[in-house]
Amino acid sequence: VVSTQSTGHYYITNNLRMADKGGAPGTEEKRTSTIQIKVVQAKNLRGVKGDSVTAYARVEFGKVLGETNKAEIGSDGVTKFNFNTSIEVSLDDPSAIDEISHRLVLFHVIEVLPKEKKAREEKTSPIGQGVLDLSSLLRGKSGFSQNVVIHSGTTAENVAANTGQNISQPELQVEVSVTKPLVSADVYNVSNHMTIRVDSLFSLPESWQPSNNATHHYNAVMTVPLSDTVDVSVNAGAGAIRPAPEKNMDISSPQKAIPRRYASSNGLVGAVVQIPNSSVEPYHYEEEDGDLRSKENHNFRKDCEADKPRVSWNSERNVFLLPSATETLQERIAKCRAWPMEIFRSSLSSGAKKGKEEDTTTSCHGIAWINLAPLLYPGVTRIKGAALVHPYIESEVLERTKKATRSGTVSGEDGGQQRVSSGGSRRGVSSAKKGAKDSKKAAKEPVEGGEGEHKNQEAQIYTEAKSYVVVEIVLEKPLVSKRPPEELAAKVTEYIPKRCSLAKQSCGADEAVADYHKQIGDVANLVLNEYRQKFGVSNEGDLEDLTDERKRTLIYDLNSSGKYFAFKEQLKQSVVKVVREKFFKTSAFTKEEELHQFLSELYVFLIEEMHKGVSNVFSLENNAAPLPSPLDEQSLIHFAKEAELNQNYELAARYYQERLAMDHNNSSAWFDYGCFSLLVGNVSKAGECFRECLGLDQHHILALLMYGVVCVMEERYDVAETFFEDSTCVQPDNYLAWTVLGLFYDSRDNDIGAEMAFLEANKHFGRDDSTVFLSAAATLLDMHAYTLVESALSHELLSSPKSLNQEYYLLLAKLHMAKGELGEAESYVKQATVLNHTNPAAWALLGHILYLGGESKGARDNYERTLSYESPVPGTHSIRLRLASIYLQLQQYGAAKNMFLLACRDSPSCITWLGVGISCYRLGELSEAEQALSEANILNNTDPEVWGYLSLVCLKTDRKLEAEQSYKYALRVGLKDADLLKEVKNIQQEVGFGDAGF
Repeated sequence: VVSTQSTGHYYITNNLRMADKGGAPGTEEKRTSTIQIKVVQAKNLRGVKGDSVTAYARVEFGKVLGETNKAEIGSDGVTKFNFNTSIEVSLDDPSAIDEISHRLVLFHVIEVLPKEKKAREEKTSPIGQGVLDLSSLLRGKSGFSQNVVIHSGTTAENVAANTGQNISQPELQVEVSVTKPLVSADVYNVSNHMTIRVDSLFSLPESWQPSNNATHHYNAVMTVPLSDTVDVSVNAGAGAIRPAPEKNMDISSPQKAIPRRYASSNGLVGAVVQIPNSSVEPYHYEEEDGDLRSKENHNFRKDCEADKPRVSWNSERNVFLLPSATETLQERIAKCRAWPMEIFRSSLSSGAKKGKEEDTTTSCHGIAWINLAPLLYPGVTRIKGAALVHPYIESEVLERTKKATRSGTVSGEDGGQQRVSSGGSRRGVSSAKKGAKDSKKAAKEPVEGGEGEHKNQEAQIYTEAKSYVVVEIVLEKPLVSKRPPEELAAKVTEYIPKRCSLAKQSCGADEAVADYHKQIGDVANLVLNEYRQKFGVSNEGDLEDLTDERKRTLIYDLNSSGKYFAFKEQLKQSVVKVVREKFFKTSAFTKEEELHQFLSELYVFLIEEMHKGVSNVFSLENNAAPLPSPLDEQSLIHFAKEAELNQNYELAARYYQERLAMDHNNSSAWFDYGCFSLLVGNVSKAGECFRECLGLDQHHILALLMYGVVCVMEERYDVAETFFEDSTCVQPDNYLAWTVLGLFYDSRDNDIGAEMAFLEANKHFGRDDSTVFLSAAATLLDMHAYTLVESALSHELLSSPKSLNQEYYLLLAKLHMAKGELGEAESYVKQATVLNHTNPAAWALLGHILYLGGESKGARDNYERTLSYESPVPGTHSIRLRLASIYLQLQQYGAAKNMFLLACRDSPSCITWLGVGISCYRLGELSEAEQALSEANILNNTDPEVWGYLSLVCLKTDRKLEAEQSYKYALRVGLKDADLLKEVKNIQQEVGFGDAGF
């Protein structure tokens, strides 16, 4: 066995780039690892003259690593080599790591022919080629063994094709190991693998024909970061024009798959250039992410891809993204969205007459913008689409890529390193600059309206032909992780908390009259008992002795003791029921004569019914215990905030007031009601609430500050200063108190006082991820102190104009949204998404802005994106409510039901259960709709929509009494939804009941 370690050792690094940066190669200690490759043996080798073969193998990795010994095939059919070679990799060089990710180890197996008698040298004949992919070493492997298939057109493939006999493919057994992991486990977990697949360029210029392949080849190149400082230009390889594919007339037989090729295919011949188990997959235009996915372009694309020539690459290139490269990639996509891919044609002219190498010139320099923005969506690992090719205009590229220097791949350089690094010929690269200059000298003419700019006239052919390139990019892991989907239960009842069963109560017109009879009997019994107790009468016969004197005495005692009033109150409720259910009177009379007429009719009716009920005896017992109220303080707070979100300020005020009625001495309740009053613009009411709060708790720091804010709004500056200063005395280490005091001093031109206050605020501020101004603005924004919020954000802008972060733009957007300035709010939140596209709060805020502006579909897309993030989203309840309401608007009732159910699970309210009920009703799930609406009614029995939909459900389920009752209560509590009223009326007419009248 001949060892070739000395000649087979290959060191991968980029000393040239290090020298250009001012450091001599080899002067710094390098972290390296050695990839050891052992060619163990070969099997199934077949030579020119049969099975008796003497052969050797040559190993290449960018250059020749060495050759094995010449060995004969053994009796067992195995040729022993036991050849060792190695590749040393610089672990500090991202380009070296990238070489391992995409460059292939190439094996040439060569037969040594018997030496002829007069021949001086041995003759050889190639048996075939095989390749080995080392990229698995970047996925945590420390070594592996593989049988490398040797592809040859003269052995197994041809024999199988010509004779139909299956003969085993020649192969090499190769073992690979590393002395040190190329990528540590920690680094690998935050690294990524990108695969760039370039299919074809379609709708070619008319002058491009397959006959041009002899003199031209075609390139598609894009730049990818390898780290935060190093980029690599990825070339799809030398493409060629192919004619339109032959049409398969038998539509029942499957079309032959188009295999993909290695982009780095220099030196590969025949089938070895094809990637195993990788082919161009069919795709649907509407699922793409490119320029031509709309329906109006489908016929155009089908025509181009079925009947016209194309430039085909069908290549694949892997890029290993270190953690810094992954971050850089995300930042660049967030800033630029579209990624440039340069398309150009290379023509070959021979200089053989003068003994020169072939020289390459380039022309038709175009650029396609690949939309990579979807890669920033949570969970996305693959994009594919067609991108239109435009003429390459340098100023446009600089503007869209936001770079100060050109990043072109044809003639541009980066740190002294040639950017075309893979897939193309070296001679082509060496003269790329010259070719680019030649192409730029080709016709240039001024662009209309632009002084000093020139149009790439030669590349206008792309625009005229509407050329487009199909590109696919696949990541091993998503750039932004996605939250696992949550499973929903199928039934609404699983989300409804258990409650005590309610006794079934009916209250139609007949039931109202019956209840009146009962109450008349009850009161008659009570009066009888009073009489017996006073006059000692125990038998019914003694009642005949009742005299006028006793009657007057009894009435006097009942009046003086208050019992008469109690009896009247007992009858009052039953009379009210009769008025509502029998006479259907729920609103005030507008005319005096109508009132008198109604009272006359009512009196006659009640007297008649009283006589019917006087003789009846009823039980006085009522064992039904009152149900506990479902509304505690936290529920009231939640419902109030929910009503604020829906801009139903009247309902929100009612909840705040109920909270105060529950506990009038609750200082927090007064404070919250004060903040709400500021929201609706009632400054005087806000001041009263903050004063009540301070009356209960003089050390309530936020109430001190907010009452000062109210005083500023009322221009009582001396009082405001007193409260602001007092807040710093109550809590001397509270940064918010000092910040507000500083903002106040600044507004009063007290520069010294402001400087002192801000110094104190920073002294007591304990966060590194924000500033006192941003944190104070966020708190004040929640309390609706908008003037101070503006002041705080202005100070942030002045203090750090060049380092404004996403939090600043989000707060600015929220401020403008609160003031109703939706256009400005949208502009600022979009700036925030550029700074950090992974923050779900930014996308949620954009959704809110679009929702308030009436852009339902845009709001829906942003809400869905927000909820797909793994990280928790602030304000999830509001997002779910609005997204569910959008689903209802778009008649996506199943999605609406699921989203409302999620809201019910976490924060049940009348609104969430009403949403579930409406969704179920629209889906025809009437039983579940009724359960959800009943739950909504428990939480708020004055919501008119709840009663309206309950009436619809009862009408649909043929329940006359409940339908009438629900409809009556819907009208009573003020149902104003015209569409819902019309729908109820229509169904009432269909079924013939539901509106009781009289």
